Amino acid sequence: MKKIYVAGVEEKAGKTVVILGLAQVLSGRGFRVAYRKLVGVARAYRDGRPADPDAELLREALRIGEEELIPVLSGEVPRAWRPPVDAWERIRASLELTADFLLVEGREWVGRGLLSGLSDPALAGKLSAPILLVAKYRGEPTVDAVLAASRIIGEEARLLGVVLNEVSPEAEFSEVQTYAAPFLEERGIPVLGTIPFERRLQAVRIREVLEALGAEVVVEGNLEAEVERFLVGAMGAEAALQHLRRIPGQLAVITAGDRTDIQAAALSFPRVRALILSGGIRPERAIAVQATETGKTLAVAPQDTFTVAETADQLLGRSLPLDPERLGLLSRLAEENLDLERLLELLG
Repeated sequence: MKKIYVAGVEEKAGKTVVILGLAQVLSGRGFRVAYRKLVGVARAYRDGRPADPDAELLREALRIGEEELIPVLSGEVPRAWRPPVDAWERIRASLELTADFLLVEGREWVGRGLLSGLSDPALAGKLSAPILLVAKYRGEPTVDAVLAASRIIGEEARLLGVVLNEVSPEAEFSEVQTYAAPFLEERGIPVLGTIPFERRLQAVRIREVLEALGAEVVVEGNLEAEVERFLVGAMGAEAALQHLRRIPGQLAVITAGDRTDIQAAALSFPRVRALILSGGIRPERAIAVQATETGKTLAVAPQDTFTVAETADQLLGRSLPLDPERLGLLSRLAEENLDLERLLELLG
């Protein structure tokens, strides 16, 4: 069984997207693919028990049954020098499976867990699984971050290469080809994929945003609708409308509870799916009526505007609502943008 340990150069690098795409491509070629996440983060519940939402997403997408995907949840790792006493026994037991390929998802980022001894390099080294780094491309700082990650890995595990994710086709693709990729290759880090930015993979359900905020729903609208961008309304109503027209995709607007001008403007815009009021200030009756008439979700969050925007923005790309179209998109992105033949050759 060949193993690939997928680790993020930073948080929200896109590990789940790369694993989903890679799994679909390998499965499409007739290989049996297994998945594990050795140390998870309990940010959700499944059947009344703490669960890692990324792992549960992959369970659903890859049609994995009730088998244990995460032998150790991060809540069990004490703030001390040592991991749980039986951590390695649980990890080894979870890997007793039959497959052609095992895709292992790393921790939040490649340096997480150095204190407890459960870091990505330590886990990958013990498993003899080469590390495939994933980095969200943002120019020169990303190249620096990849080099830093390779130093963190050091001699503890083998670095297979890196996938550069969310590369802007218009502004950054040529930069990667002419500058970033050759630079990394010269330093012994193979660039095994350049995945373009795809807005449809950033969506989050309105329900998940409101649950994360602990917001009160005033007008329900469609809580299962997806939004791809959040706009903070701190300008005048006309300026807000102009800004909304320039931003593509399905939107949610966040604004102070006393800014009725922006609230009315947002509710009149067709691509706005939700209006979230900050500061715990309930909307005026006219705003609630307008939300009802336009079928949009209206909610009140207790936090200030900055905190609401920051919390909402962190959810983008973390929870991929699964449907055949989105899974097909992931498969196509992986097939077209991952250098699978070179990856398999380096894997040995």
